[in-house]
Amino acid sequence: MNITELYDNISRGGEIEFTYKDKQYSITHSNEGIHVMEAYNYLTERTYQSSYEIGEYIIDGEKLKDFFDNVEITFRCF
Repeated sequence: MNITELYDNISRGGEIEFTYKDKQYSITHSNEGIHVMEAYNYLTERTYQSSYEIGEYIIDGEKLKDFFDNVEITFRCF
């Protein structure tokens, strides 16, 4: 899955979990928007209103859109 496929999946209501640099992350939906966060670390949670905005999520100084091709997908729906 590349970043374009991720945007498409999330815009259709999909959710995903992935591992990057030995940490687990999730992208989920709620009534408030699209949530991106490190697993079990609510201090890292950010909420976005569109799938394209999630590409701006920062992990270790890098934007998600710049490294997403290098993550390990551990769960995907849709």
